[in-house]
Amino acid sequence: MLRLTIAAWLLFSAAGAAQPGLVEDGQVLFLRGARPGAPPPRATAASGTVLPATAMPCGNCHGADGGGGRMESGVRPPSILWSALTQAAPGRRAYSDSSVLRAIAQGIGPDGRALDPIMPRYDLTLEDGQALLAYLRALGTVSVPGIEEHLVRIGVVVPQGGMGDAFAAALQEALAAAAPEGVFGRRVSVLRANLPEQRDAAEEVSRLLDAGVLALVSALPGEANDAVVEAAARDRVPVLSMRAGLAASPEGFALLPGVVDEAVALLRRLREPGRALILIGGRPSEQRLAEAIVERVGSQAEADPRVVTPGELPGAVPEATGILLLLPPQQIRLVSEALRLKDVPLLIPGSVGGEGIRAAATAAGRPVLVGLGIPPSGGEGTAGARFAAGQAARAGLAGRLGHAAGEVMVEALRRSGRRVTRERLVAAFSAPDAFETGALPPQRLLGNARSGAGEIAVLRIHGDGRPAEWAGPVAAE
Repeated sequence: MLRLTIAAWLLFSAAGAAQPGLVEDGQVLFLRGARPGAPPPRATAASGTVLPATAMPCGNCHGADGGGGRMESGVRPPSILWSALTQAAPGRRAYSDSSVLRAIAQGIGPDGRALDPIMPRYDLTLEDGQALLAYLRALGTVSVPGIEEHLVRIGVVVPQGGMGDAFAAALQEALAAAAPEGVFGRRVSVLRANLPEQRDAAEEVSRLLDAGVLALVSALPGEANDAVVEAAARDRVPVLSMRAGLAASPEGFALLPGVVDEAVALLRRLREPGRALILIGGRPSEQRLAEAIVERVGSQAEADPRVVTPGELPGAVPEATGILLLLPPQQIRLVSEALRLKDVPLLIPGSVGGEGIRAAATAAGRPVLVGLGIPPSGGEGTAGARFAAGQAARAGLAGRLGHAAGEVMVEALRRSGRRVTRERLVAAFSAPDAFETGALPPQRLLGNARSGAGEIAVLRIHGDGRPAEWAGPVAAE
């Protein structure tokens, strides 16, 4: 394919209306660095390094909405909305079609001066340039998924059954209570998907995105939630999960720490975490969790716990300083009973232990240590009053998490402003300011589906009916 030339740029200037499909192709090129089915253009960074444009697409710096991005190396990328480009600004002339493409390809502004070298130079083809221009002309007029004049639509994915129903009801209640008049005049509407265990979470995400949602809230556990985060990441859709997982996405956020955080906190309490055992049942998901735990413990405590299966356990127990049970609730009790005569601490992440925790303590004949990423205390202030006055306060953990998710979503929409986009919502989620949740202490969110919650509560659970004992907090690093 031919590369752009000055003559081609002039041809584009006189080309008239964009051909069908060009705007869509240009949008994908802008956001992802390559047109559908086409090889990515070469991008030359300030250092002279040449990379595919997929490593540094335009939208990463200028923002998915073209309204200007976050500070990069002391430079804030400007707005590239067509209305801004084609108007003269202090220190530069107005851009034309050809000068826009020359700036992208050669780094030269409309007045002939070199642009800041922090902006990469892109070796566009004729087709790339035509599609990109078509999209830049449309930028600012392209609709934002899930946003209407008087409505903002959020998708929520919940497990099928009572817990999912309670979570969804609490979320709806919080949205209505926190934003009774809507956010910037837009009512917050929820499109719900119930996920039976046998259904593919990615299919449900696709269905919600096709229906048009701004963002997703996921109350799914473990692997199913990871599938939601990964599927949404392909379209750069923000996801607010309840628990941190293994999936990494810049658009993924979590209210609370997950099983890896809980497990690491428990292992770090041991005198020699490197001599601990991580017991798994052999499922691939358990193996992936165990590997993530070992990697995190190694980076924090320079220790290397051993991962074992039930068949390997008897020979490994004598030298163990503790056993982390990374098993389903129904298996935890059986293993604990088998270890009844072994004087070795049993550690259970609360995210996986569930109803099996107290049964494990009973079967083992001694207390077990449990790591919980859920703060025992609630929220305060106006948000706390809303929670206490609603039905969610009487709906257990699902009610707490559903209400917290609703409060966070409303506040993030407010922080995003009237011109909310998916990228602006991501920026609101990732801001350093904590969110008042009403049902939990103030929470700070982190990208890559991580939580900013500061501590894991460690409890000593007895099997004889005695109340749980507080064994102290451990930082969730």
